[in-house]
Amino acid sequence: MDAAVAALSGAVASPGIYLLTFATIMAAGVVQSSAGIGFGLVAAPALMFLNPALVPGGVIFLGILVSALSSLRDLRHVQRRYVVAGLAGRAPAALLAAFFVAGASAATFEALFALSILLAVGLSVLAPRFRPTVPRVAAAGIVSGLMGTLTGVGAPPFAIALQNAPSGELRATMNAVLMFGAILSIAALAAFGAFGWADILRGLSLIPAALAGFWLARFVIRDPRAAAWLRPAILTLCVASSVALLLRAGLLR
Repeated sequence: MDAAVAALSGAVASPGIYLLTFATIMAAGVVQSSAGIGFGLVAAPALMFLNPALVPGGVIFLGILVSALSSLRDLRHVQRRYVVAGLAGRAPAALLAAFFVAGASAATFEALFALSILLAVGLSVLAPRFRPTVPRVAAAGIVSGLMGTLTGVGAPPFAIALQNAPSGELRATMNAVLMFGAILSIAALAAFGAFGWADILRGLSLIPAALAGFWLARFVIRDPRAAAWLRPAILTLCVASSVALLLRAGLLR
């Protein structure tokens, strides 16, 4: 526990870094709560530079809070059969990804993280259009389990599988499945020693940022114009961050 407290002290020792981290989590909360996707896409790449200790554990921990609040707000729109199907696919994949996170070197993790983010961006941009079905959502759960546990970014596969659902159902079901899926990912990481008290304390220190993002999302939901610039801005940020990480890992020269 002393080590966890020391880790927390290091995480908030620099006011400037903490404020930037706070703003990042708040922005991620706005996006996730208003769109049902985006917490990890916004938070994870930026935090790999600002405070890598928050990735993936802290990002997943805070994402659970925002997704839980958002799914409760829109509970009547949640499609339970898709939630069950998505979790059935995500559970075994989360265990596999957690095993890798526990044993990977820092450089290997950074490289795989960056490649996973680029894959998420590619899936978001080039996704084929089809109607959601239980088997498709279960398959998305497998990919989401791998990506979400490795990086904290598990939403794009579900977004593809559910993209043609009505907007209210999409947002509510995405938030519900990501909440339970993130809990599975944290449990898997903890089982392999890759999530502990230090991650919980870091997450607790940023809960006000997540709550602020959830509250601000109500204004974005009311303004459909926000989506026109929000999505391309997020994807551009993700690509830039991922390329920078690949350069730092030595995979791009």
